[in-house]
Amino acid sequence: MYEPDKGYPPSAPAYPQPGVGGAYPPPQPPPYGMGGAQPTVVMAPMTTIVIMGTSFADSPTSCTCPVCRQNVVTRIQYNTGLLAWLIFGILCFFGCWLGCCLIPFCLDSCKDVDHFCPNCNHHLSKYKRL
Repeated sequence: MYEPDKGYPPSAPAYPQPGVGGAYPPPQPPPYGMGGAQPTVVMAPMTTIVIMGTSFADSPTSCTCPVCRQNVVTRIQYNTGLLAWLIFGILCFFGCWLGCCLIPFCLDSCKDVDHFCPNCNHHLSKYKRL
């Protein structure tokens, strides 16, 4: 039978409450970056752009610029690449060091080719000879 002074129903054991009386450390905010929010994803810009269906060679090429979305014929620029230095080294090795070894640096057919958009000057591709 029910007797109010007996404490029926029996009460729960007297365990210390979390954060009260020093039984557990008090709750602390989560460390920086570990909150309930989702992490922020930062996308890095691509350094190489592949334009599908377009093969870049050593001559100006017609393509669509991915930045300005215009159909353009690329502007090309020749830069000294590995092939020119290799030919230079071979010519020096065979004794052509009096000036003939500098010929590969004067010929566009020995240099790498960079393709640029003529509208926005965006670098589209690099054609490497070697």
